[in-house]
Amino acid sequence: MRFMILILFLFCAACTPQSGALTAPALGAQGNFTEQIVISNHPHHVLMGHVVDVTQAGTRTRALVIGQRRDGVHRLRMSEAWQDGTALPFSPTHRRLDGCTHGHCRDNSVGFILLPDILFQSARQHGLTARLIGTSDAINIAVPASLFQALPE
Repeated sequence: MRFMILILFLFCAACTPQSGALTAPALGAQGNFTEQIVISNHPHHVLMGHVVDVTQAGTRTRALVIGQRRDGVHRLRMSEAWQDGTALPFSPTHRRLDGCTHGHCRDNSVGFILLPDILFQSARQHGLTARLIGTSDAINIAVPASLFQALPE
């Protein structure tokens, strides 16, 4: 159920411009999301990212949501994320969560990296770099600390 709530917030935040707060009173969930920024300017694929912070029934979940700007080359299908030889808790989005993202109707959903407290606190201080691995692609991402700092404590 917690995973479904996160997916709901990811989708809702992806359809809302800039940054802000979301609530789902019927589900007992509330959260915040940051603006969407470029996190990889790969020569063939531009990746966008924003951070969500959702609380439901006292459980807080944070994630970096990753989308691909449609570019006419091909759709990315990533399956893993790594940072300095350590696997990160990455979940690819197999569902059709594509559509209007932060005012743009040209993004494909790629997946999200869950941010446990220790990873989130590190990202707030130093930013987050990672390598996304897919069936035919490997792309580096870099997210500045300021994006994580934009969320309320």
